[in-house]
Amino acid sequence: MTTEQARRSIAERVIARARARGTPIDNDPEYMAIVELWIAGEIGTEEMRQRYIALLQQRSRTRHARPERHLPATMIKDERLEALTAVDEVERFSNEKEI
Repeated sequence: MTTEQARRSIAERVIARARARGTPIDNDPEYMAIVELWIAGEIGTEEMRQRYIALLQQRSRTRHARPERHLPATMIKDERLEALTAVDEVERFSNEKEI
């Protein structure tokens, strides 16, 4: 199995686990673009985490600029927690496989 195949397998398992928990992460095209960069080997897990945090910060600034689209704080927190949990799982699986 190539590194890219192993990474795709890890990503698919993490996505399936998130979906099983009731919080799918694969419906976020910006997040999935970051995941695809990791799968392709263009970025590491730490860079994936940093990019995702930057994406969340940008979204937070956008939400604060447009209060009419404000989501409940608990919903925003849950979305962030789930996505960061997914990044942690990718990192853990990657370390196990030494990709």
